[in-house]
Amino acid sequence: MLVLLVVAATAGSALVTLGQLRALQGGFDSLTEVYVQFNDHLASAHIQAVRIGEQVHTHQGRGLADRGAPEIPRVDDAFLATFGVGLDHRNAEIAAARAPVEHAIADASRFSGVGQRQRLQEILVLLDDLENLARVDAVVEPANVLEDVRTQGQIEQLFEQLGAQSDLAIEELRSDYRDTQVLVQWMTLGVTLGTTAIGILAVFGVVLTLRPLRRLSDSVRSLGRGDWSQRVDASVAAREDEVGHLASEFNDMAAALEERERRLLRGERLAAAGQLAAQITHEIRNPLSSVVLNAELLEDELSEDATEARELLATITNEVERLTTITDDYLRFARRPRPERSRIDLVRELSNLLDFMGHELESAGIEIITEFPDGPVEVSGDPNQLRQAFMNLLRNAQEALVGEAPGEGTADPQLRLTVRCKAGRVYLVVKDNGPGIGLPQEQLDTIFEAFFTRKARGTGLGLPTVQQILQDHDGSVRVAETGPSGTIFEVSLPACRPDTASVSSDSADG
Repeated sequence: MLVLLVVAATAGSALVTLGQLRALQGGFDSLTEVYVQFNDHLASAHIQAVRIGEQVHTHQGRGLADRGAPEIPRVDDAFLATFGVGLDHRNAEIAAARAPVEHAIADASRFSGVGQRQRLQEILVLLDDLENLARVDAVVEPANVLEDVRTQGQIEQLFEQLGAQSDLAIEELRSDYRDTQVLVQWMTLGVTLGTTAIGILAVFGVVLTLRPLRRLSDSVRSLGRGDWSQRVDASVAAREDEVGHLASEFNDMAAALEERERRLLRGERLAAAGQLAAQITHEIRNPLSSVVLNAELLEDELSEDATEARELLATITNEVERLTTITDDYLRFARRPRPERSRIDLVRELSNLLDFMGHELESAGIEIITEFPDGPVEVSGDPNQLRQAFMNLLRNAQEALVGEAPGEGTADPQLRLTVRCKAGRVYLVVKDNGPGIGLPQEQLDTIFEAFFTRKARGTGLGLPTVQQILQDHDGSVRVAETGPSGTIFEVSLPACRPDTASVSSDSADG
């Protein structure tokens, strides 16, 4: 656009200058031609008028020399015939001088100003007076013209006035031409300076426009070296031009690559964790079974009054059972099968899960609030795996509300479950009013990594299992909000039928 602007400005200045020069030259040439033709005919008529005046004065001089003669001096017929031809020639030249003036006045395109037209009109008025006097000479006898000294004197004066008027008009025409020429020169200079300024601005504009490309090039090189966090400034990506679109596409590409790399690393860590969990489970399950069996045999050997020994054996048995539960969790995490999908009603599955966990939650003093649609909300999924994922979320919320030790719980604990549909997806929102996760916003994703836990007796497999199950169902889970007032987990799953439920929301996490 900047280059086109410079080209357009240059072409426009050239066209304006050329047009002004052509108009100036055309008007000057046209009016010059008018005055040339007019002056040629006027000069010819004036010469003839001078001759006629001399003849009239000569004739009058003869009469004055012979004052005693009672009649006008005689002239021969040849003289009168020649004198009449001179009168006709003068009148014809006057008429010929009138023609270009009338034609010029009728053609308005010849004039670049009012003064030039006014001068021609003044000349035309004098020509009218001259023709009127000349017409009198044409209707009388030549002999009478020789006697009319006064008329010839008036004709001579009109010729002098016409000559002076013509000279004045030509001088004004030259002055107008010079003034217009100076104006065109200044105009050309101004347009040239303006075009130069636009060119300089265009150069700076191009430099400013292309400068982000260097930063984009640096970001591309860094991205090629594996730095997936590279992004172009938001101000550059927000520009409505080619560079802005390119920067926006680069940011989208970098974000997609970073997300893919993050998922790849997470998948590799999960695979390694699963393999390690399977090995650990295989190595400790049999020894744990042996410990439990030996503890039971030892308990049978104890007498009834060995109370302290029996309590110690009970503690050993409980801890071994806890370790067995942990190994089972590791084994399920390592050998989690692919989901066997079927069409299920998510609302019904959640209601059944709450019925199953209801007594446990109520015993902990937790108030359950549900906001479910009236009708079914159908998704395609494995009911057992989805039940496991939702149970893990509810147990995490329960532990956050109750705490790990007496007195750490939340006053008036509350757990709210909301199901909403929007744009062909189902959103389950699990909200508690606990103390929050206690991590910065940029570190919240770490809670979905294997073995990461903030609990004293946690395995760090609950939320990674939830995420893997939902990803296997083309869904997702995220921490929508966390803080001192509570935590909100949002689960998203594709609905079998878009917006099946009767309840919708403008915000999935509202």
